[in-house]
Order: sequence, then C-alpha cells, then structure tokens
Amino acid sequence: MGEPDPGHNEGTARTDTRRLMLASLAALAAAVVLWGGYSHRWPWTGINGGTATLWDWLHLLLLPLAVAVLPVWFRSDTRVGRRTKSRGATGLSLFIVLVILGYTIPWAWTGFEGNTLWDWLKLLVLPLAVVLVPRAAELRRAWSPRHTTIALAGSVIFAVIVVAGYLVPWSWTGFTGNTLWDWLNLLFLPLLLPIVIVPALTPKMMGEVIYLDADGNPIEVEVVEAPAAEAAALKAEAAPRDVPPAPAAKPAEKAAP
Repeated sequence: MGEPDPGHNEGTARTDTRRLMLASLAALAAAVVLWGGYSHRWPWTGINGGTATLWDWLHLLLLPLAVAVLPVWFRSDTRVGRRTKSRGATGLSLFIVLVILGYTIPWAWTGFEGNTLWDWLKLLVLPLAVVLVPRAAELRRAWSPRHTTIALAGSVIFAVIVVAGYLVPWSWTGFTGNTLWDWLNLLFLPLLLPIVIVPALTPKMMGEVIYLDADGNPIEVEVVEAPAAEAAALKAEAAPRDVPPAPAAKPAEKAAP
C-alpha cells in the first residue's frame, strides 16, 4: 500500500480550518446582529420582539431547512440512524409543547397567538411539497390499500374540519372568508398539480409529441402510461435471467477388458 500524501492531508486540514473560521465569523456576526436588534433595538436590523418572533423565524427558515435536509432523509437509498430519529422525535415533541404553551399562556415572543389553522397550512404546505414532489413516482409504486385507507380517513377528517370551520364557524380554523381561489393557491399549485395532475396528464401529452431521428425524419414511439411502464419494469426485474445450458455430460468410457 502507498503511503498517504502529506500534501493532500495538509490541503484538507487547511480547508477544514478555513471552513471553521468562516462558520465562526458567521455565527459571531449573527449573534451581534441579534443582540443589537433584540436588546438595543438597532433600527437598521429590523429585528425586535415585535417584528421577529418565533413565528417569523419559522417563515424565514422552515423552507430552506426542508429543502436542505428532508429530501436527503427521505430518499429511498438512504436510512436515518436511530439516534437521529430519536433526536428528531424529541425535538418535534418539544416544539409541539412550545406551540401549546405559546397559545395558552400566551408567550408573546412566540408570535403564535392569533395565527389560525389556515396560517399553519400556509406555513407547512410548501415544505411538505418539497419533500413529496421528488418522491411522487416512488410513492405511487409503493402505494397499497392500507395507504388508501389512511388517506381516505385523513381526507374525511380534514373535510369535516373545513365544513365546520365555515358553517359553525370555528374561528380557530381561520377558514371563514377564504374563497375557492385561496384554496387553489394553497393546495392546488404546491401539491395537487405536481403530484396528481401532471403525472396523470403526462402520458396523454407525450402522445402528441413527434419524435425525430438523427436525420430529422419523424419516427413512431410507443408511449406507455406510467402504471403500465412501472409494472413492466418490475416484471422485467423479477424475471429470471437467461442461464446458458449446462454442457452435456460425456458418456462414461467402457472399462478395458
């Protein structure tokens, strides 16, 4: 085995040191800005207890965190470690407790008071779409009757809450006053369009496309719908591969008299 290259190790150590210094400087700058904004109300920061509550920070940071972390965690070829799952579950539980206390006490610094279910939907739908849209095809392949039952039950519960929010009305839902256009902007564009509508229309739309060969002449290409194509691919993977026949055994030689 060859000896490690000292130059390579030195370059790696120098890069790590530079990254650590940059991260430290960024953290220090953020701490100074937060200290000046919250404690001394520096007007140029725009950060204070009235303009930058925890609710405002969620609007600022939730989507970038979802884009950076969740697609990696929920990939089919990766698995999240048990310790990470435990920490995530603990953090989620603490956040739920914080939300309940923010509403019931209430804590003004959380900014939760006054925000309805509609506001939480607007906060969470886009990060949820970031996770689900890249895995839409995989989710369709793994879909089972159990998933259909869970989806139907969740849809029924959500529909009951929506109807009651409008008819009772339940003020905590925040649904009163929101029109069909508002619901289209909330759910249709981020979730239904890329996950349901586009996959259903793609085979029909691609059927109208004219394919050309290298010389520019039109060629016919059979467009297979997604479920059929997925089934064919699974069948091809499960089919046994051709195994060359074993050579015929040579006849045994007769023993010499």
